[in-house]
Order: sequence, then C-alpha cells, then structure tokens
Amino acid sequence: MPSFLDKAAESDKEIRKTQEKDPADLSGAKEPDWDNPDSWGSDGSDPDDSASGDAGDAPNRDGRQEQAPPAPPKQTSSPSSKRSRPARLPGRPRGPQRVPLTVRLLESTDRKLTEAVQQQQLNPQSIVEEALEAYFRRHKIKDPGADEGVA
Repeated sequence: MPSFLDKAAESDKEIRKTQEKDPADLSGAKEPDWDNPDSWGSDGSDPDDSASGDAGDAPNRDGRQEQAPPAPPKQTSSPSSKRSRPARLPGRPRGPQRVPLTVRLLESTDRKLTEAVQQQQLNPQSIVEEALEAYFRRHKIKDPGADEGVA
C-alpha cells in the first residue's frame, strides 16, 4: 500500500500536468538549430509574431538586426506653428532658460541639501542656484556672457 508521501507526490504530478506551463521554465526546451535561422521561432509560426516586433528584419553586415526607423512624432499643433513645445497652461509662465548639468554630491552634502529643502520649503534647484550665486559674489566672478549684449 502506498504511503501518504507517495500519494501526495502522485497528486502533485497530476496537478502539474493540468496546469499551464510557466513560459520562463526552460526545462523542456530543445536546443535550436543554430545553422538554420528559420527554425529559431518558438513553434515555427509567423516570424512577425515576436513581442519585440523586429523578428522579421534581416541582419545587416555586422550580424545585428536592422532597426526600423521610428515613426515620426505626431504633430499636436498646426504645421505653420514654429513652437517646439506645446503651449503652457494659463497661469503657468515659462521659467528662465536653463542648461542641464549633472553633478555628484557627497552623501553628507546630499543629506544637508535634503534637510535644507524641508526647512526652507524650496526646491533643490533654487537652493543650489542661490548657493552658487553667493559663491560667485564672494569670489567676485562675473558673468562673461553679460558683456556680449552691450553694444
């Protein structure tokens, strides 16, 4: 007579047979025929059935898949409009032009900046700009671009 463990194991096998196979489980996968790219599909079905959408593209000289050019961006305004950005909502004036800059801070400086943001109720952008302006004034550093506008 089978033991309780044998019955439980048999029951588990029956349950696994009826459950859907996990797509990430590669235990039953066979090695693809690397010499025949046409057989690389999951079941030989339509090659356009790929989730990435580029399975039907031919490889270029380097052996990489050629990327289809991205679709042109949809125009949200009339073609005669020369604005590159959508219009701002009423009551939200555009701020000054800014230059993106990336810096790395020490952990202690980052903690202090976070504390300053909480105490002063300002955003990090404003605090950093105020600190740089104070530094420039203290060291008498002038804006070299300010002289260009004077004629």
